[in-house]
Amino acid sequence: MDAQISAAFDQFYELITPPRWKAQEGLACARTISNYMRNSRQEVASYSFKQFRLIGSYARATAIREFSDVDVMFEFQSLTALDFLASRPLLAGIRDLLEQSTDSAIQISEMQEVVQVEYPGGLRLDILPAVRNDSQSYLIPDGRNGWRVTAPDVQKCYFSGRDAVSMIHLPEFTRGLKYWNAARGGLVRSYHLESIVAQLGPHLGDNYAIATRKAFERLSRTVKIMDPVGCQGELSVYLSTAQCEAIAALCRASAAESLVALKAQASGDCERALTAWASVYGPRFPSKSLG
Repeated sequence: MDAQISAAFDQFYELITPPRWKAQEGLACARTISNYMRNSRQEVASYSFKQFRLIGSYARATAIREFSDVDVMFEFQSLTALDFLASRPLLAGIRDLLEQSTDSAIQISEMQEVVQVEYPGGLRLDILPAVRNDSQSYLIPDGRNGWRVTAPDVQKCYFSGRDAVSMIHLPEFTRGLKYWNAARGGLVRSYHLESIVAQLGPHLGDNYAIATRKAFERLSRTVKIMDPVGCQGELSVYLSTAQCEAIAALCRASAAESLVALKAQASGDCERALTAWASVYGPRFPSKSLG
């Protein structure tokens, strides 16, 4: 890859990477919440709080600046089998408890899966309640008042393994595609997109520019993929036919513009290539030569 194009990709990935203190700030806020839960005499929907941990894109190093919330799993214990319990009372209990302890904006997410906390400084914290299922997995709200299985440690191991057998730095490349997705309305959920990119990883080669076109060509054909760790089944089920068609159209357009960029690179027209890559990825991608 041309040195100037390579430098532009490097700068792009740096620009969309959240500062390190963001996750630390999120964990500090989570620690304050956990201390309040432990010290409060009020029960959280008959559950006892145990511990919390960082999960999601910040834990997998795929978070993107301005768009990614800090996801924290709060583990609870219930003396009653979850077969007889709904998940929404636990979400409501967390929300109600937090409303008493902070002036921040608190709400249950539209998908009824997490409790969202937005702090005055702009930090967004997503609290995912969970109950231990077995040694490797947890039960979390499924959005329909029931539960589904997740296994964050297995997920992290899978993604790390795919990165290890890929020639490009997969978390970095994933951040770029997640920024592309977010800038276009975020139709594809984060874990879903990460899973597709991880599946492609070993086949993408060592050139970020060529890998970009390969990824968009794959996404333009289908966004269907089974959960690589076997917990959630088919990951695209939340998308309507119209949404799948919209994603395919966006990917075809980006694949075509990627080809324009690659041809410009091959002909030595660096400025044209940079303009095309900026058209593909969005305003954070450097559209001018870095000198």
